[in-house]
Amino acid sequence: MLKEKEIVETEPGMSIAQRLAFMELPLEERRRILAEQAEHAAPHYEEELATKEREIWQGGDIVEY
Repeated sequence: MLKEKEIVETEPGMSIAQRLAFMELPLEERRRILAEQAEHAAPHYEEELATKEREIWQGGDIVEY
């Protein structure tokens, strides 16, 4: 679980020009790309450790103040 002021290394995001170019692709091409990315990301969410960490921060009682 991330703590305050922890730095997380991520890949650089897409530029605005790249995002606009993606949105200009035909719908079927965008769906193909997104399906490919989902297939690539799926193993991360299937890992035992990732599953337990996700259950910890998503689980528990809802406390409203």
